[in-house]
Amino acid sequence: MSPRTEERISLYEFMPYGAPELMEVAKQYMFRATMTAIGAMVGVFVMMFATNLIIAGQKENIPVVQMQVSDLAAPPPLSQDTPPPQVTVAPAAAPPAAAIPVPVPDAQAPEEQTIMSQEEIATSTPGMAEAGEGQQIVVAPSEDELPKFGDYVYVEELPEAITRVPPVYPDLAREAGVDGTVMVQALVGKDGKVKDVRVVKSIPMLDENAKAAVKQWVFKPALSNNKPVAVWVGVPVKFSLH
Repeated sequence: MSPRTEERISLYEFMPYGAPELMEVAKQYMFRATMTAIGAMVGVFVMMFATNLIIAGQKENIPVVQMQVSDLAAPPPLSQDTPPPQVTVAPAAAPPAAAIPVPVPDAQAPEEQTIMSQEEIATSTPGMAEAGEGQQIVVAPSEDELPKFGDYVYVEELPEAITRVPPVYPDLAREAGVDGTVMVQALVGKDGKVKDVRVVKSIPMLDENAKAAVKQWVFKPALSNNKPVAVWVGVPVKFSLH
């Protein structure tokens, strides 16, 4: 190895690694940056604290005025010609005084009434007659009312058709090719005759002929407690072209 090479190696051994100028000022820059950040944080905290104190002081200084409704004045009128109305406050009403009972006369009893005798009842009531001494007064029974359409009547045996009259087929319906079954409700009386009819399932061109036919039917009346009763019963009336 030459003397010059050895001299270079020894020179590199004593020189510091990296940039010596930057390493000398790095500590100073780091210290300044740290102090600047701390100062900024302290300044922000102080500003926030002062702002809160100012806001709290303003809230305490706001005056609060309490007024009653009676102290409020009426609003000004829309036109300046009319004077503003005066608001009057009604005085407090005095508490009601205790009621004093007023005596009233006693209610008068009705006049004494007499009960009619059996003879007077028999002479004054139509349909009643005395059969003789020791016998009871018999009232003439009135005719039972027929049930209305839709009324339910309890029966043990329904009416049974004895005489069926076929309906007359209308020529107009036959030519139009109208057929079907008309459902009729018939009111069968105690004597088995039809008292009234109602159509519940209608075919407009056939209803009247179906009702006319059912009115001529004769039934064995319905029985309730072994007695004939009037009742509504459904009767289908069929019209067929074939």
